[in-house]
Amino acid sequence: MNFYGTAKSTVSRVAGRVIGNSRELTMRFYKEHGMWYADVPGWIGPKAMLLMVQGADTFLDYLSNNGIETTLELSLDSQEEYGRLDYTFPHPANDGAFYTTEMEGEDHLLWLCGVTEFVFGHMPEKIWYKK
Repeated sequence: MNFYGTAKSTVSRVAGRVIGNSRELTMRFYKEHGMWYADVPGWIGPKAMLLMVQGADTFLDYLSNNGIETTLELSLDSQEEYGRLDYTFPHPANDGAFYTTEMEGEDHLLWLCGVTEFVFGHMPEKIWYKK
């Protein structure tokens, strides 16, 4: 399992570096058949790798008011009036990392898989977001 996660993260990181990474971007998330997916610009891998699970789905339900789509402004630079995802610990299978953010006044833990490395080139310490 660690090999798969490490390979996925490495491929995502390298592909992101070839295509180019962003420090700021707008990203759409959508729900299909009750499951959340990230709409990642330039992604050529399988759609299944864009599935948002392990707390990320709950986070998107919250941000979308239990809707079926939401768009977020994302930044690696500190932004006033944005929420923040804080790197907490790496995924045990080396596939991305877990982050915490404030949700309804409490810390919420969510997983961002190695596809995050495709977008940013690494797993950032902090990601600022705004709906």
